[in-house]
Amino acid sequence: MIEIINLLENRTNLRTNQVQADWGGEFQNTELAMELKQRGTSLKETVSYHSETNAIAERMNRTILDMNRTAIAASGMPKGEWDKVSKHSAYTKNRVPHKSLERKTPVKVIFSKDARMERKNLQPFRQRVTCYDYETTDKLSSRSYEGQIVGYTETHGTYWIKDQTDKSRLAKSPKLIDQTFSKDSSSDEEEEPTSENQLDSEPIPQAAPDIILAKTPETLAKAPKKKRIRKDDDYWKTHVGERKSTRESKPRVLAVGSDPDYPTDKQARNSPEATEWAIARKSERDQLVKYGVFTKIKKSDIPENTKIVDTKWVYTVKRKPDGGILKYKARKVGRGFSQEAGKFYDSDQIFAQMM
Repeated sequence: MIEIINLLENRTNLRTNQVQADWGGEFQNTELAMELKQRGTSLKETVSYHSETNAIAERMNRTILDMNRTAIAASGMPKGEWDKVSKHSAYTKNRVPHKSLERKTPVKVIFSKDARMERKNLQPFRQRVTCYDYETTDKLSSRSYEGQIVGYTETHGTYWIKDQTDKSRLAKSPKLIDQTFSKDSSSDEEEEPTSENQLDSEPIPQAAPDIILAKTPETLAKAPKKKRIRKDDDYWKTHVGERKSTRESKPRVLAVGSDPDYPTDKQARNSPEATEWAIARKSERDQLVKYGVFTKIKKSDIPENTKIVDTKWVYTVKRKPDGGILKYKARKVGRGFSQEAGKFYDSDQIFAQMM
């Protein structure tokens, strides 16, 4: 604990005023209490069996444990190496942007250190690599060895590697080996069939080496297509029962203008709310000009035999949950249906004219 406090204070030039911890023996001891007292740092204990009193730390512990379990399951690592995978998970977490830090990384906020270059070196735990062997003295021995990444260092591009003899070694810029993690990546031997994993007592026929099994248009055409059978209402009533919706049904708007919340252009301009609708139209025009979604051209510049797509105003009254009016919304849309397929555009293309 004291080493961590010294490290943070040296790198941030800030002083530690308070330490918050649980009732673990590593925090509740005379040596730590005396050291904190000499520093003028107070120790705040959390309430036992109430993790919410130390919510940030406990939530981070849960995140790290989730990452550890994922790494253990993916790499087949023995649980005895939990300390290595915990350091690997914490190193990765500290170099990933966080929403609570305004998309910044913890090392950027605490140490003012750019983590973009370090993120390029992030690798899965126990990623297989080949490294140059600087320790070999035999001229006829291999100059490289194969190992697995088990940790990071403060030096860029340098990792802790566990070789095939379970010896930890430092390696600079190792070469990655493509792999797919299995439950036991330490063994290259195939699993012997047992009564639990053997699906059939007969041997599985192996394809000849010169045969390539692939999906081609010919093989897909020959494959039988499954026909979907639509079940009628009587079937669902018999097996599931009749369903009744609990939501309040709203009357459908059969035509624009039949509902006061969706008036026509003429109704909006002649209604008592004409001033509000004028403001809504001006807001829509300002947005179109702001984002430059259209270009003004003269009518004389339009090529002959060109169908002009006119526009219209669409009005909507936005309401609050209690039914009150929230805002008046006006949108300028293009009447794309006035074009004819094959005449004004290719039949295999679809255009949605909207401004």
